[in-house]
Amino acid sequence: MSNGSNSWGVTYSRIAWLESAIKSHGNVIRYSRHDDIIMEFDRKDGSSITLICLDEYTLGEAMVHRVLSEFPEVNFISVGGKWNGYTREAKQLCLSNSIGLFNASELTGALWKNEFWLYHQKDDEGNPIYPYKKQQSA
Repeated sequence: MSNGSNSWGVTYSRIAWLESAIKSHGNVIRYSRHDDIIMEFDRKDGSSITLICLDEYTLGEAMVHRVLSEFPEVNFISVGGKWNGYTREAKQLCLSNSIGLFNASELTGALWKNEFWLYHQKDDEGNPIYPYKKQQSA
């Protein structure tokens, strides 16, 4: 597969890491990639996911709107590594549209869930953990 370029500033190393994680996931049965950062795959239950690979330290609501404007078929947003996160507003927007929004630490767990967009990690007491971040002011 050729590796093109994208207007989102996502590096090939980020794309390659995510591609490897998805292809090797035990619940993924078919995989393809297009537009450099869009990954489509089927899961064993017959459901399909259209994922966008991003590398955003803090993904905000405006960026979710940009994703949906350019790629309306996306139902899963990967923001990047374990150090990346998203705002509460971005997560709420995604939840209200049944779109998964995750960083690398959440990704593989979400792919096992039927309603993947609702997945969250839990602390020792069973409370949800989200990698929320505040957006930096310009």
